[in-house]
Amino acid sequence: MLSAVTHALARPLIRTWLTASPHSWERHVVATDSPHLHAPGTDPDRVLLVGDGVATGRGVRTHELGLPGHLARSLSALTGRATDVDIVVDGRMTVRQGPAAVAEIDLARFDAIVLSFGANEALSLIDVATWADDLSALLTDIASRAPTATTTYVLGIPSFTVNPHFPPRLGRLVDRNSVRLNDVMRRVVASHPSMVFVPEAEGHAFEAESAPVYARWAAPIALHISDGLDPARPAAEDTVQADEKARLRSLDRLERLRGTDDDPELDQLTDRARQLFGTTLAAVTLIGSDTQEMRSVSGTDALALPRSESFCDTTIRRTGHLVIEDASLDSRYADYSVVAGEPGIRFYAGYPLEAPDGQRVGALCVMDTEARRFSTEDATALRALALAVQRHLFRHEPDAG
Repeated sequence: MLSAVTHALARPLIRTWLTASPHSWERHVVATDSPHLHAPGTDPDRVLLVGDGVATGRGVRTHELGLPGHLARSLSALTGRATDVDIVVDGRMTVRQGPAAVAEIDLARFDAIVLSFGANEALSLIDVATWADDLSALLTDIASRAPTATTTYVLGIPSFTVNPHFPPRLGRLVDRNSVRLNDVMRRVVASHPSMVFVPEAEGHAFEAESAPVYARWAAPIALHISDGLDPARPAAEDTVQADEKARLRSLDRLERLRGTDDDPELDQLTDRARQLFGTTLAAVTLIGSDTQEMRSVSGTDALALPRSESFCDTTIRRTGHLVIEDASLDSRYADYSVVAGEPGIRFYAGYPLEAPDGQRVGALCVMDTEARRFSTEDATALRALALAVQRHLFRHEPDAG
C-alpha cells in the first residue's frame, strides 16, 4: 500500500522533470532520417530494431550516428559481411504498443531482432503484473511470427541513477522498479528458446547521448548477435505466390510515383555501373507479374523480356547478389533468348532493389557478352550502387532509405 502511494506521488514529479528540465533527454534532438541503415559488404545480415530509449537516436541528427548505424557497422566488422538494420522506433513507445508496431512487418526477412523496451514503463512506475502481461504478449507475438532460426535479443532496462541530472530520490525509486521489471524480463525471455536477454553493461559512467556513446552501446549488442548468427543458416525464402500480391502492390506504388519516363539521375547511376565494371551493358529492371521492364539502361536499347527469361527474376528471390559467370554453360539459363540469340549474354551480376516495405521489385544488373569473374570487392561495389538506385527510386516514400 505504501509503495502504491509513493508511486502515485512520484509519477507527476517524474513527468514534470521530463517535460521541464533543461537536462531532460526528452528535450534532446532526435534522429528522423531514413529507418534503413546499411553497412558495406556482401551477403547482408538483416536486423530489425524495435522500441524506445537508446534505439531512437536522441542527441544525434541521423540514425547513422545513433545506435542503428553503429550496430550495423559493428556487426559487419565482426562478421565480415554486410549488415542491413531496419528500425521501428519511437521515444514514447511502450511494450504494450509493440505488437501493433510490428504487425505489418514480415519478420521472416530478418536474421536477428533487437527489442529495446521498458524505459517508459520504468519511469511511469508500472506495476510488475501489468509489465509481465504486456511483455509476454509482445514476445509471444514475435515468437509466433519469426522463423525459428531468427534470434530475438531483448535489451535490459538501463539504470537512471547514473544520470547526475535526474533527481536522486526519483532515480532510486525508478531504479528499484527497473530491477523488478528486469527480473520479470529475464524470466519471460528465458521461456522462449529463440530469445536472449542482453543486460545493461555494468559499471558504466554517465555520458550524454552522442555518437561515441552509441558506438560503445552497439559493440556488445553486435557481439551477442554475431555469436548467435548461424553461418549455415538457410537463405531467405523465395518469393512465393503468397507474397506476390504484396510485391506487385509495392511495384504499382512505385510506378504511380515515378511520373515522367525521363529520369536523368537514374540513367547516370546506370551509366556509372556499366563504366565501373566495364561491362557491355547495365540496367535497372522492374519485375512485373509476367514481364521484366528495363526502367533504365546503358549500352543498348531498352527491351522487355518475359519474366520466365529474366535473370533479374532469380535475383529478386534472394537477399544478396546473383552472379552468373558464363550463362551459356549453365543449363538454367543457356536457352534464354538473350543468351542463345542476340546480344549473346554470357556474364550477369545483379542485386535486388527493395521497396521500403521490404518487397523486392527489381534489380540493378550488369551484363557482358564475354564470360567474366566477379570478386567480393565487385559484389560490395554493386550493392552500394544498388542501394543508391533504391534510394533514388523510392525517394518520395516517407520511410525510404
